[in-house]
Amino acid sequence: MTELFASNLNIIAKRWPIVAAAVKSQSIVHLDAHLVNGRNQTISVNGIQLSSRHDRLAEARLFISTLPADTTKVTVYGVGMGDVPSLLIDNPKYTSIDVCILNLSVFALLLCYTDQSEWLSHPNINLIALPSSELHFPNIAITPDLTLVSDENATLRDLLVMELNRDFSNRRHKTDDPQILQRFADNRVFIANDPDAADLVKRHHRYKAIVIGSGPSLEEHYPYLQQISLSTSRPLIIAADTALRGLLHHKIKPDIVVCIDGLIASYHLPLSETHDINLVYFPRVDPDVLTHWLGERFIAYGNSKIYDSLAYQTPKLRLFTNGSVIHPAIDLAVKLNAKEITLLGCDFCYCNNKSHAFWNDHPFDENDIKEQIWVKAIVQKIKEAKHWLINGKGQRVPTDLNLRAYLRYLERYIAKHPDVKFYQASLSGAKIRGSQYKELI
Repeated sequence: MTELFASNLNIIAKRWPIVAAAVKSQSIVHLDAHLVNGRNQTISVNGIQLSSRHDRLAEARLFISTLPADTTKVTVYGVGMGDVPSLLIDNPKYTSIDVCILNLSVFALLLCYTDQSEWLSHPNINLIALPSSELHFPNIAITPDLTLVSDENATLRDLLVMELNRDFSNRRHKTDDPQILQRFADNRVFIANDPDAADLVKRHHRYKAIVIGSGPSLEEHYPYLQQISLSTSRPLIIAADTALRGLLHHKIKPDIVVCIDGLIASYHLPLSETHDINLVYFPRVDPDVLTHWLGERFIAYGNSKIYDSLAYQTPKLRLFTNGSVIHPAIDLAVKLNAKEITLLGCDFCYCNNKSHAFWNDHPFDENDIKEQIWVKAIVQKIKEAKHWLINGKGQRVPTDLNLRAYLRYLERYIAKHPDVKFYQASLSGAKIRGSQYKELI
């Protein structure tokens, strides 16, 4: 280590001895780091610059400008080159500044080659080495640190990215979206006449439920599902729409299929084989799917504002959702009074170098242009995946931003239902906080 490191660490040791011990124990030899020069100088770590090399202070001011005008206490996630905390201490209105380290190795590297003593010594600064995964507001998230985050802070990173992208993510779910309103109009006959999904409560009273997503790890469980499928004492089986093809191919018939997405079409679903399967759907679903579904249909609404007007006019069961069909499928199981829920194929990542169970290995109709476009698109997403999360084995696996967000929303949901036991049956997919691993026998 360097003299600068010793000087910076001495300040930290006096103020935050536990943080100092954590930083001192870090190795930086695995980091590919070098200086980058422009109008300013910065450090590149594993190909990511810790700040702008053109105007670092302008960049820091831009971060700070996102804070509400009346802010006095601020949480800074990440450090970058230290410019944001350095500017914050210059303004006396910021009386409490929590600086959360997102990667201890990268922070140790920074301390080796830069003087951070000014802000580290300031009485309004509190340095945190192990930040909580619960977000604090108002906050500033230093963008490079989100990319360089350690495995331990992956959940926190995902929550921060979700907040940063919230407005963008909600753009397709506006209450006045003409396409959504037109789909509701197209489905008005179904909305008026199909029974409420709440009616299923009268039919299903099983303590245990299996909720099936279409993640690649589902392939590990086809034999188990075949084994229990004919048992009268088996758990209730609820499947996401895109899992159905693989299930029926393996002679597994779920009790309920959940479909919420207006883009799901006939090439996603083997509609001619859906007799004796209940469909729970949202009114954004393609009316062609509803027309040709052979089993019973039950309607439900999501908990977002786009369904408020419909719910006022024609009340139906409302289910939790935040982007993924897995959310309402799980919430339906809870609404049906299941107290033990086992998750299969709920991976939220591209484990086994696949996007979906069954789909990647079984092309269905080479003459169906829409299907071919969809299959090619999901294969391309795997190749281009730049993000990661931690699986049940503690390994990094490729994923997308939206899948990571779906995982974190599910974890929030699980935390709000302490009376329900959640299990995940595979270690290949994402580690889901609040669930326990259970091997299926």
